[in-house]
Amino acid sequence: MIRNGLAADATVVTYRKDWSGDSMFVDERAFAKGFFSSLSHEKDLQQEIIDAIDETLRRYDTGPWENRFGVGGVIEQILGSTARELGFKVSNVGAHLQKSDLELESGAGLSVKAQFGQYSRSSRIRLTNSQGATGNWETGTLFVLTGVGIGYADSGLAPAATVTAGDGKSLDVAVIPLLHLWGVRPREQRGKEPEWLAKLSMPDPEPGYFLELPIPDRATVTAPRLMSDPIALDILQSGKSPRLLKAFQWST
Repeated sequence: MIRNGLAADATVVTYRKDWSGDSMFVDERAFAKGFFSSLSHEKDLQQEIIDAIDETLRRYDTGPWENRFGVGGVIEQILGSTARELGFKVSNVGAHLQKSDLELESGAGLSVKAQFGQYSRSSRIRLTNSQGATGNWETGTLFVLTGVGIGYADSGLAPAATVTAGDGKSLDVAVIPLLHLWGVRPREQRGKEPEWLAKLSMPDPEPGYFLELPIPDRATVTAPRLMSDPIALDILQSGKSPRLLKAFQWST
């Protein structure tokens, strides 16, 4: 039986390399095109992704800063699991690499960035922070955006989409140029376009680097749970800290 061009018992997806554009991202772009092509035929798997993200945001609102990092890690696991289920050899490597979250069979790395909440003209996503080793966009990136979907981009595909953050060291990527790259028409918005956005060049659409999905919005709750609380409770339930367990209290 053939499914998405693969034998049913196939465990590894092979894909043609895209030699166009900046050769620095050959493996990353080839993976992205194969990933989105395969996933586009998997409606059930698409729904699992949406449900998993929705459950994550329902349990852990990204309002508290602590949860933002934890939820980001969960999204990395969701995308890594998706790729492996589709037959790609992909490893989650965020535990020992700072620059990459996912690693391809070739050794090339991918970063994963998520933004939950409806985008605006001024929306930007942090690529590197002032504590990082570099302020350059050197890693191919998978983006997960509320109400938009999942897309891939790199500094070769969107060379003029980045903006230096207020600290002068961190680097952001603007959302609107990414939408142009993916062939997504930005929604109508009121108000004047930010000055810095008007100075950016919009990339030409490149097919194959995006899949439209109804990624859910963040859950705004009055009493959000912190991701560290259940971890702390699990540790205290080890049997070694009975007095601390007795005094445990959920964060408010």
